[in-house]
Amino acid sequence: MKAVTDRQTILDLEFDKILDWCAKYALSEKTQKRVIELVPISSYNDLQRSIQELQEFRDIRETERGFPALDFEDLEEEIRFLKIKNAVIPLAGILKIHQASYLNNTILGFFEKAIGDYNEMLYVFKDTHYTMEIIEPIERVIDASGKIKDTASPQLKDIRVSIRNTHRQIQKNFDKELRKLSKTNLLAETKETVINNRRVLSVKSSYKKQFSGHVLGSSKTGNVAHIEPRVNIELNTELDHLHIDEEKEIHRILRELTRILASYSWLIDAYNKSLHELDFISAKYKLARDMKAVKPHVSKQKRIDVLDAIHPLLKRKNQGENKPTFGQNIQMDESRRMLVISGPNAGGKSITLKTLGLFQLMVQSGMFIPAKENNTFCLFSQIYSEIGDNQSIENELSTYSYRLTRMKKFLAFSNPETLLLLDEFGTGSDPDLGGALAEAFFESLYRKKIFAILTTHYSNIKSRAVQLPQAVNGCMLFNPINLQPLFRFEMGSPGSSFTFEVAKINGVSESLIEKAKKKLNKEKLRFNELLSDLQGKTNLLEKQIKEYKKEADEYKEKADQIESYKEKLQTKYDKLNQSSQVHDSQLLAGKKMLEFISLYKTAQGKKINEEISQKIINYLKEQKTKTEAKKKANKPKRKLSKKQVISYQQEKIIVGSKVKIISTKQLASVDEIKGKQTTLVIGNTRIKVALDQLIWVS
Repeated sequence: MKAVTDRQTILDLEFDKILDWCAKYALSEKTQKRVIELVPISSYNDLQRSIQELQEFRDIRETERGFPALDFEDLEEEIRFLKIKNAVIPLAGILKIHQASYLNNTILGFFEKAIGDYNEMLYVFKDTHYTMEIIEPIERVIDASGKIKDTASPQLKDIRVSIRNTHRQIQKNFDKELRKLSKTNLLAETKETVINNRRVLSVKSSYKKQFSGHVLGSSKTGNVAHIEPRVNIELNTELDHLHIDEEKEIHRILRELTRILASYSWLIDAYNKSLHELDFISAKYKLARDMKAVKPHVSKQKRIDVLDAIHPLLKRKNQGENKPTFGQNIQMDESRRMLVISGPNAGGKSITLKTLGLFQLMVQSGMFIPAKENNTFCLFSQIYSEIGDNQSIENELSTYSYRLTRMKKFLAFSNPETLLLLDEFGTGSDPDLGGALAEAFFESLYRKKIFAILTTHYSNIKSRAVQLPQAVNGCMLFNPINLQPLFRFEMGSPGSSFTFEVAKINGVSESLIEKAKKKLNKEKLRFNELLSDLQGKTNLLEKQIKEYKKEADEYKEKADQIESYKEKLQTKYDKLNQSSQVHDSQLLAGKKMLEFISLYKTAQGKKINEEISQKIINYLKEQKTKTEAKKKANKPKRKLSKKQVISYQQEKIIVGSKVKIISTKQLASVDEIKGKQTTLVIGNTRIKVALDQLIWVS
């Protein structure tokens, strides 16, 4: 299901430029057109599949080996021929079918040996299968260089033998005539040339009547006549007929081959669709690689949480000019669904708004985004923007009138599934009147429960955002000391427009600025000064936080080093202690044996010696028992069997768990558990599988 937007929004957010960037990586014109016409979707399952396809393709390209280079041509024309009785696909078309079949087989072969699980990528090729039944009949008649083999048919073999023999005889005759005439003065300086694929002698025009043959042409000056020797006239005619026979036989062979391939037209059509889909995924992957983009997490809850979001087009432009690009952190949810961004001109308000709007379009089009990992986006069924100085020339509307028309439209259809992006909200008319109307629009949109991002300079909009529980202010930071924008966004407080500060750095005199201040409403001036002061304090606080964080990181690093050193000392102590225990044990055993030896020396009589021997035997048995008990205590616990591990994992399976089906290795989500039977969701499909056939994943 597609999300609703319009061409103006696509242009406002420069999504068309992203699509052009992506389309240049598509191999086929069909895929390029599909990319250019790509629109955001609002189906959660379809979007998850699209994003997972891209992630799996990235994993394949960056972690696996053996996946073939994507090289194929569109088969639409060939598929059309396959459905026509007695049609003949040209040799070039047959080679395209061979290429597609070989590539498909190679890809399926890769998936058989791949280390990872690529269920969504395999789904792309669900209608195809590995087979040589298309490749083998083609390779029986076409060689590796793409030419029809002599052995393609007995008739073709005979014809080509005759062609070669006739050609040799023609060459032999011509060379003989050339050698004979070279001894005369009849030939021109060039001696020979080729006309209509025939070798002809270059004879001086004044001597052409002295030469027996067929004149096929002359030089531009008329001084040289090009003559086919008489001895070759009949042979060349025969050779022409043989070439015609060869073409007829090749045509017959290709017709027969087309008839064979026609029975596989459904499979060739599946190849074509799968390879185009792969081309589409590959183009999006190469775009993500260019942008250093990451996979977005899509939530069913209305929530946007993105860190270090960088506008890809701005970054590309800044890289060319050797300038930095600043990432922005933006968080929105049901409690902060209307974000009002304020701050100075040229401080980055519009770029921040455009970045989030562009990201939303990219995410809902199954693309990756240039931001930090672990970002979250949700789905909107409607995405609209109002950015820039648009005018309706056709209807002779001014910018303000055009904007009012758009706002009226937004109010008419907006609902909780709508995202609006409104730049310079309410401008274009008298500041006081326009501000009042903007506030009324703002309140009406708020009641629609929409999500919106607005940039504004109006103080009443900033104030209203503070009063409404599900609205929030945000500002672009500005350094009031050096009067320079910081190009960083911060949520939670409104920002000053720094009108007078910006005027000052652009050369406006102090006296003129003071006159302007006197004309302002005192409350409005005070409010603006408070915002400026607040932002200055915020900047100072942020600086201190960074310094404290740096110190904390340094302390943590030192603590980790001390802990590591402590572990090394403990290990060394344990080894020395173990060695000492062994030494003490050996020393005690030695002393005991010395006692027994001393008893033997002082003992009298056979019976006493037997008693001492028995004591030694008992002592040795006692030591052996102690050693075995110690070994048993230190023996590692027996590892669980594979069956026991699976059984343990199955105990962890609950509704919502990610599981893998043991027999097919497919990943699925658990939707329902009844006794020992589960209901799983795979894409758009629900299936029932016994609990003991599953492995818990997460």
